[in-house]
Amino acid sequence: MRSAIAVFGISIIYSSGCLASDGLTQMDDSELSSINGQALMNLSYTDPSQSNAQMKTQNIGFYKLGLDAIMELNANVKNLQLGCGGDNGAGACDIDISNLALSGKANGVDAQGNPTFNGERASTSAEFKNPFIEFAVKNPNQASTREVKGFRLSAESITGLLTAGTANAKSPIDGIKSLSGYMKIAQTTGMAKTQAAIFGNDANETLTGKLTINTIWNNDRTFVSQPGSSAGLTIPAMNVPFNVPEITVNGKRQTQAVAKNISASVPSIQLDRESGSLQVKLNQNVLWVQGAQFFMDSGSSIDGLKMDITFEQALNMIHNIPLNGTAGYLSLQSQDISWPGANADDVAQKGWWMSFKDPIDIGKLNPTETVDISGVLPQVAQKVSEILNRDPIYIPLGSSIGAAFGLPIYKNVGSLDLSNSGAAALTLRNQILGNQEVKSNCFGGLKFC
Repeated sequence: MRSAIAVFGISIIYSSGCLASDGLTQMDDSELSSINGQALMNLSYTDPSQSNAQMKTQNIGFYKLGLDAIMELNANVKNLQLGCGGDNGAGACDIDISNLALSGKANGVDAQGNPTFNGERASTSAEFKNPFIEFAVKNPNQASTREVKGFRLSAESITGLLTAGTANAKSPIDGIKSLSGYMKIAQTTGMAKTQAAIFGNDANETLTGKLTINTIWNNDRTFVSQPGSSAGLTIPAMNVPFNVPEITVNGKRQTQAVAKNISASVPSIQLDRESGSLQVKLNQNVLWVQGAQFFMDSGSSIDGLKMDITFEQALNMIHNIPLNGTAGYLSLQSQDISWPGANADDVAQKGWWMSFKDPIDIGKLNPTETVDISGVLPQVAQKVSEILNRDPIYIPLGSSIGAAFGLPIYKNVGSLDLSNSGAAALTLRNQILGNQEVKSNCFGGLKFC
């Protein structure tokens, strides 16, 4: 598929006696055949007729001029803005990244997963193996209609650390503000600490269910909680582990990474008298009262709560992008193009495009701030109500008579198992991640230079 033509080169000859003291020495064919040499640069061509079906449809040939070498680079770019305005719309850029830094790869990570270096990061360099420039030519076999449709800068592999922005903070004003391109974030895990919450004193957290009053009354009562009339139940802060699937950022002028269907399982929520109470109202009187203050007694718990989390993260809150031999490219094209060697779903769209072929491992996604789960509580109320309507709570005679005289009801309801009730939906937005602290690529104490 590719034919290599040496267009420029410096041969390194491994042979003794090739040079005489008074000049060059003539060599015969057998002597020449034993010489080892390598061109510094080479040109190759990919014909559309020899490409896959997607590339054949484009009718584009690719001319690639490559350097057979390893290049090292350490660089800081204050503002990288490409494709501002133009065909893709005014008021924004295809690529807009501020405080971009490229260095050698980190030597390790700290306890939070942030990259660490032995010495100054600024003394390291990223490595580009076999860098090249490639041109896309439409109708390559027809001289009258031949047309250059785009070019890209790339390398067979890149090893180093790319960072964007200067501070791992809420609502940063620098970093990746707009990205037209293709980037995959490898699947990972995380741990979030939830905020303590009050359950049951909001109108959309109303509980319903059935009570079996002692057989003297010989029938069930239905009840409905009275939000706002009692303290509600305190849900304690908890550590919730979760699994993050692979995230793909793919499109024009992207500003966030979105991961859906993140699975999480909430540990058992233990409830007791100290958790608080619910005021409930019965559909029929018990003696002369229609309501009671209800406390979950020791042994009560809400178990098996599953959550389906959607994770939405602004790209300028993702600062560390380790490149461990990842192939990538920067391209400009006047039409959508599938470049050779790119993933099938990586179609460079019209304008500027930045792409990373392999998934980027950014480590564990551990939010540094507590997570508000109040949005899940109405769904929990619905799921708990389904159980309480199906399996009535038995109230002993003494408790039911005491309630008629204004005494609270204390009841161990056991495990309210939600494991078969489906997952509750929760959306997490723009969390400060513990492993995204930015290591300066400057000598001394400067943040950016």
